[in-house]
Amino acid sequence: MKGTSVQDLSFLIIIAGFIALMYFVMIRPQKKRQREQQEMQNKVEPGTRVMTIGGLYGAVVDSDDETVTLEASDDVFLVFARQAIARVLSSDEENPAEEEESSISEEEATLTDEDLEKLRSSDEGDDKHTGKSDRKEY
Repeated sequence: MKGTSVQDLSFLIIIAGFIALMYFVMIRPQKKRQREQQEMQNKVEPGTRVMTIGGLYGAVVDSDDETVTLEASDDVFLVFARQAIARVLSSDEENPAEEEESSISEEEATLTDEDLEKLRSSDEGDDKHTGKSDRKEY
């Protein structure tokens, strides 16, 4: 019987060690990230540029305990739950959409008359977009 009690004790020590390892590897870091996210969301105040979990960029114009109001564009105000704020933006990452738009010149974005003619001529010979069906009705 002495052999079984030593085996039982070693089994309990292994289980306790495994639980402690899981706590330090998974649970504790997750709680730390949640606490940091909660602190960041609570510190958001009007004038702060943020990104929501859906990828919407905006400036906070009003907030209360549960919601924040973002101005996504001129005179476009959206109300979000405070938990929807993914991160607060620094000054160098505030407007990623404007950076992409500025890389294309107006001349490159404008169709020429030749481009319009090519589009019109390709549509004339193609019945796919006219709504005509290739099926025969019986």
